[in-house]
Amino acid sequence: MANLVEAIKDLSEHQKQYIVRRVAGLDTSSTRDLIGIARGTYNTWFHNEAFVAVHRQLQELSSRYKLEAIQILRRDNQLEAVILEGKIIARMKEEIDSGEYAFVRTNLAREVYSKLITDLDKAPAGIQVLSWQQRVNQIFPGREQGGEIINGEFEEVNIQSPKYSQGELAQASEQTHNEGQEETPS
Repeated sequence: MANLVEAIKDLSEHQKQYIVRRVAGLDTSSTRDLIGIARGTYNTWFHNEAFVAVHRQLQELSSRYKLEAIQILRRDNQLEAVILEGKIIARMKEEIDSGEYAFVRTNLAREVYSKLITDLDKAPAGIQVLSWQQRVNQIFPGREQGGEIINGEFEEVNIQSPKYSQGELAQASEQTHNEGQEETPS
């Protein structure tokens, strides 16, 4: 067996759900309750050779494929969450169209809406998000060297800072500091 999906391929859909939950670590009665299987139906599964063969290997499957079972359950939950989200949005749309706001005012509706808006604002993976300055530089190549746009034309501006030696810089700093001090009355 290469994986859990391969091991349960010959089972019915409910039997697969049962085995996946059992491999993930749930007990028998909780699993039956979660998937909505009556005790009598569960007992008839033991007349199916494929189910019995897989059920006998539960311990081994659990030790080998527990993480895979959990991932399968999470994937199923995510799919159900997306479907539920779609139903919530449809209900909100109906209320907005009718003008009668009941569900739209609930915390659940607000939470779903804010999550959707946040997800829309995220940049897709693999796409570089550019800053405002990077976008301007793409529109006006050469702008990063310095310049400005005058009457629709890009004019280069040559900005040069004065050069000082170490001693001159220290004198200029000291002079500025002395000029900025006010005498305090004593």
